[in-house]
Amino acid sequence: MSTIFIAGQRWISNPEPDLGLGIILEAENRRVVIAFPAAEEERTYAAAAAPLSRVLFQVGDNIDVPNQGPLTVTEQQEHNGCIVYFAEDENGDVHPVPEQILSANIKLSNAKERLLAGQVEHHRRFALRAATLEQQNTSQAASTRGLLGPRVQLLPHQMYIAAEVASRPTPRVLLADEVGLGKTIEAGLIIHQLLLLERAKRVLIVVPDSLVHQWLVEMLRRFNLKFSIFNEARCQLIDKYEDDPSSIFFDEEASKEQEENPFEDAQLVICPLSWISSHERRQQQLCDAGWDMLVVDEAHHLHWHEDGDASPEYKLVERLSAEIASVLLLTATPENAGIDGHFARLRLLDPVRYPDLAAFLEEQSHYEEISELIQGLSDSPDTSLSDVDFCQRLETLLGKAQFSALQKNPSPEQLDKTIRDLLDRFGTGRMLFRNTRASVGGFPERILHEHPLTVPSGYEQACTTATIEETLHPEQLLGAAWLKADPRVSWVEKFLLQNPDDKVLLIAADSSAARDLELHLRLRRGIASAVFHEELSLIERDRAAAYFADSEDGAQLLICSEIGSEGRNFQFAQHLILFDLPLNPDLLEQRIGRLDRIGQLGDVNLHVPYYAGSAQEKLLSWYRDAVNIFKQPCTVGNALMLEFGDDLHSALTKGDNNPINDVIALAADKAIELQENLRKGRNRLLELNSCQPQRAAELISALETEQRSDTLAEYVEMLAEQFGLEHEDHSDNAVILRPGDHMITEAFPHLPDDGITGTFDRDRALSREDMAYFSWEHPLVSGAMDLVMSSDFGSASICTISVKALKPGTLLLESFFSPTLQAPAWLQLQGYLPAQSFRLVTDQQNRNLSNAVAHSKLNQLAQGVKKTLMPVLLREVRTSITAMIPHIETLAEDTTKAWVKTATENYKTDRDNERERLQSLMSRNPHVAPQELEAFDRETTLGMTALQSLQLNMSALRLAIVSQ
Repeated sequence: MSTIFIAGQRWISNPEPDLGLGIILEAENRRVVIAFPAAEEERTYAAAAAPLSRVLFQVGDNIDVPNQGPLTVTEQQEHNGCIVYFAEDENGDVHPVPEQILSANIKLSNAKERLLAGQVEHHRRFALRAATLEQQNTSQAASTRGLLGPRVQLLPHQMYIAAEVASRPTPRVLLADEVGLGKTIEAGLIIHQLLLLERAKRVLIVVPDSLVHQWLVEMLRRFNLKFSIFNEARCQLIDKYEDDPSSIFFDEEASKEQEENPFEDAQLVICPLSWISSHERRQQQLCDAGWDMLVVDEAHHLHWHEDGDASPEYKLVERLSAEIASVLLLTATPENAGIDGHFARLRLLDPVRYPDLAAFLEEQSHYEEISELIQGLSDSPDTSLSDVDFCQRLETLLGKAQFSALQKNPSPEQLDKTIRDLLDRFGTGRMLFRNTRASVGGFPERILHEHPLTVPSGYEQACTTATIEETLHPEQLLGAAWLKADPRVSWVEKFLLQNPDDKVLLIAADSSAARDLELHLRLRRGIASAVFHEELSLIERDRAAAYFADSEDGAQLLICSEIGSEGRNFQFAQHLILFDLPLNPDLLEQRIGRLDRIGQLGDVNLHVPYYAGSAQEKLLSWYRDAVNIFKQPCTVGNALMLEFGDDLHSALTKGDNNPINDVIALAADKAIELQENLRKGRNRLLELNSCQPQRAAELISALETEQRSDTLAEYVEMLAEQFGLEHEDHSDNAVILRPGDHMITEAFPHLPDDGITGTFDRDRALSREDMAYFSWEHPLVSGAMDLVMSSDFGSASICTISVKALKPGTLLLESFFSPTLQAPAWLQLQGYLPAQSFRLVTDQQNRNLSNAVAHSKLNQLAQGVKKTLMPVLLREVRTSITAMIPHIETLAEDTTKAWVKTATENYKTDRDNERERLQSLMSRNPHVAPQELEAFDRETTLGMTALQSLQLNMSALRLAIVSQ
């Protein structure tokens, strides 16, 4: 019978048996393409090394044909390399069954076959397989799957947002936490979850040039995700086409035929925004490559106007977001470009929901009433529900049925459900998440240090003809010798010499001023310094930032141009020198946020050297007394600038202080009013929906429980022992793993040639970046589990035991069954399966001894059997084993039915509740489109069908023979 690959043949994947029964689509040019219909997946392998096993059924085997039910094979014939079975149904009728029409769902029993064939392994390998099976099932069924592995603090607001966003079928959200609350980590958590749950495979991250390497390092260091940076040089290696229509050799059609899309070369890609937005050919290739998820950082740089005018960057992201299902936009200043800029970003996420700016403004005006109702239910439910006006307004929003249910039973659970419904139906949280420092808490104080300086000669005269921007940046007016004339320079020198042990960040608007100042301080004054500006290459910027971060031999001072106020974080420093002040309050907040953020352990000292009596001092007064930005994060600065900006600019150029004092007085009153409105309205709703404390606390508790670090440490030691790795204790809760001289595999997953040092303790991993953080989701651990379970490793074993209570010669069969779902991973059905495998221990009398004989006890008692004795033993017990196995499989089938019943009931309950919520949302909240409900129903049907096809696969089988 032919064993070569032929289209139509049925094979299974050795490393991925859960994919079900595959069918060969193509076998030529030394490669084979196979589809797995049950999992909706496709694989391509080199034909000579394809990890596939041919599936051939023998006479007497049962086969399954869709719409026909089970049939029993009575004969098989080969035809052109494929098999035609002749199989009998329950009525005795025989049907021809080409193998191509066999059901894609297939039940495997390799463990049984290997035991009966004598292909057995040492009992310690069996113990490792059983442990792997148990831990893999536990991990896959965990409600926190995807959140456990990242090297991050378990901060409630971050974990809540990540879990909430990742739970949606196709998340499209704006992450707009205030500066310093960790939006990059939130995005990474969401990406990590979707990749681990296989709901995304191709992820595109588009960021400003200065943040490219920071994202690359952050994704690898915190999330073990290996992204690739794409730029023109990398694309040219794959697609050497040069867009030169003027050439006489230019042939556009021929070029298109020969074109290779460089973006198909990697699954996880980071692109600099400036490059891709300015290169039409690469933009087209990027859009054609097909992505599951788009992430855009610093989204406030995307400019749009109601008249249709938009920046190239905005147009690119608009084009991508129209084609990519899941989109994350990150910005710490959602209204940086005014309310229309904020609307423009929401429009990218859902142009149908946000077609009109005027309607968006009208909707925002009603947020205060919703906030008041939620506040009443949260703080004083008894009083609120006895207030007639409150009840009338609440009933109008909830509907009579739900309001009546609340009145009859105002329990904490019902109140919580009502609040969630109000947030879902009328709030802003489904698309926008914004946590504030006030709601998160635990941040340091901002301390302003004002440093008035004498005005240098010639400055005041130059200001009479200068622009306001030049006035605020004296280096532009003092000429080529400004470093000698500017008293700010000598003040910086003195400050650094007086604080030699402190790290200092200095930010200046102009890159040339930053360069000149750093060179002067380093060469003329001997100060250990580095500079960071937009004209440096990405690698040079990374080196400068790393030099500053080095606590032993690093720079005391880092001087940044304005790009230093975005994305790069230096919370290990407590001193920020504002060499000048920008007119944009959000830009100043970004500057301060480089130090004032999560992880800052000390107070943030803000130093402002300024010319006494100048426009610099007036602008400082504006920020200090009107905006109050030096005490707390700025939330209303942009609104104040829109109302008072012209008056402020005018006052900055006046000689006396009366105009600026008048503007500050009016603006300070307005700031209080605006902040109060935000507190009552939109901000309150966003805070409530961006982190619901009870749910966040439950999530953190579950994560802490599911870490199981002691169990993991024992498991890693078992792995090292059985695979031949060198395992050395490094320190408490930390180990060193290295490739050993007697490894049983050529390579161990994610184990470097020089080894790896890792800790099982999250807190230690956060403080020791030189150590890996070993969790159940670490690639080395999960890769090792896959290595064990995707092969026959330890699947069959024979041992002897000595137990006084059992007669010599007694046979015990210990079997482990794992639940197998042949369904697309994006259905997320693992959570409906038991968190443990199904274990059985039986004897020759078919007694179920599972409870009486613990697995750990059998491991302690097990003794190996000499290979020379194995054939003799098997011949003696084969008949007994053959009779025992069907009984075990019958018990497993009974358990399968019970698990299917429980899983489908729980799934139906959850889906019915969620459907009811979606229907309610559709009737109240235009955030939810009808298509979402239709997709939800289709997914429910697929999920129910998949759960009903649940199988228990015998993954491991051990025969224990009682000896003398």
